[in-house]
Amino acid sequence: MDWFLSVDGGGTKTAFLLQGADGREYRSRAGASSIKSVGLAAARENLARGLADLWAQTGAGPETVAHGVFGMSGCDCPADEAQYRAMIEALGWQPGRYTLCNDALPAFYAAAEPPGVVLIAGTGSIAMGVDRTGRAVRAGGWGYGFSDLGSGWWLGCRALEQALLFCDGCRGSLPWFAELARALGLSSLEQLPGAATALNGADQIAALASVLLNGPPEPEKDAILARGAAHLAALVKAAFARIGPDAGTPVRLVLAGGCMRSARYAGLVLQNLPAELRSACAPAGDDPAEGGIRMARRMAARRR
Repeated sequence: MDWFLSVDGGGTKTAFLLQGADGREYRSRAGASSIKSVGLAAARENLARGLADLWAQTGAGPETVAHGVFGMSGCDCPADEAQYRAMIEALGWQPGRYTLCNDALPAFYAAAEPPGVVLIAGTGSIAMGVDRTGRAVRAGGWGYGFSDLGSGWWLGCRALEQALLFCDGCRGSLPWFAELARALGLSSLEQLPGAATALNGADQIAALASVLLNGPPEPEKDAILARGAAHLAALVKAAFARIGPDAGTPVRLVLAGGCMRSARYAGLVLQNLPAELRSACAPAGDDPAEGGIRMARRMAARRR
């Protein structure tokens, strides 16, 4: 058993990393494996496809992996865990040979060691704090429609909200409305209402966040980004408060996820944080799946 596996299961895509004991690496990618983003059937299919690709590349399989870490977006409660475990174990994994967690935790370990907080703003949003003992606490990420504030999904909803108000004659036009229509593959803004009714995936809506995150600053676009950043900063502050102070140990803050690749949006989040948290910010890890490998190696070592 000389392999370690990390699965970064997001609401838009899933990244797979298989690493040998000697450091050799194999990767694959598939569509979203978040049940809450694409549903159980599509999540299962994408997870199976990515793993099958790794096994085809290497001849490995669940029985040859010392430990696997599945960091899954939307793994939020015991009922979620039961669904994910059933999905994972149906693919040949035995209990005790893998760790299931929210995808925020590997993202933290990809960039820092405890104690600290990781904020993920991708399709959804969540802040997860990890204390010196490895205990994890969280804020946010409880579901689209009522949580995941400041996320790509939330930004996409706000963009659609304003453009549809224009289409309904309830507000004036803005330059980026046409860009929103193009992002949906439409030839005109008049087609937007009909196209919006067909959007049924959080990943589809989150993809529209790029209209707000990119391009030149505009007052109403900036106002939406400022609101989202304030929501995200509140999650960070709540997670820091819940892990508590750790005298003598520097606490790190990691900003991760697709939305945080926007320097402008990440900067707005930092502006909403007190100075001691801004100074604690560490660069995000290049690949959250690398954090899962670190976790997998630790878990395998504990079993020896």
